[in-house]
Amino acid sequence: MQTMILAQMQQAQLLMLAGFVMLGWVLARRQIALRKRVSQDSRAANRELKAIQKRKDPVAPLSDAPVETQRWQVAMFDLQRELTAELDTRIAVVQTLLRQLDERIETLAKVQTNGSTADIDAVAETQAVLQLRIAALSHSGMTTQQISEKLAMPIGDVELLLGSSPVSQNE
Repeated sequence: MQTMILAQMQQAQLLMLAGFVMLGWVLARRQIALRKRVSQDSRAANRELKAIQKRKDPVAPLSDAPVETQRWQVAMFDLQRELTAELDTRIAVVQTLLRQLDERIETLAKVQTNGSTADIDAVAETQAVLQLRIAALSHSGMTTQQISEKLAMPIGDVELLLGSSPVSQNE
């Protein structure tokens, strides 16, 4: 009986040893496969890095695009500059109008405190004379730039008064 128990114990030990050997073999195969996969991934990454380093991107955007696309891009940049200039002009006109509005508000405030309408009439008369003078200079062939320099006024004010002049609207 004792020999039988001993034989069973040896058999159990052999099975346990076989299990450890199988476990070691599975872990070793797994480690080898993992290293192989990492090696393949790193080689692929290195190839991609070399390809990226060799590639020369154009300096200007769309410089390698077809000619029609480049023409379209130039046209869009020109349109952008024109629209920006137009917006800047309109902003200057609005600022001039606001300045004139502030001046008129000041004049009205003075009239309300003084109680006389003579100041209002004087301001209106001065503006009417100025409009007529600008219109006459414009009809004589001067540009708005020249009129602005001659009268020492901002160009926006000259253009505004010229545009709102009844003489220029009738012609």
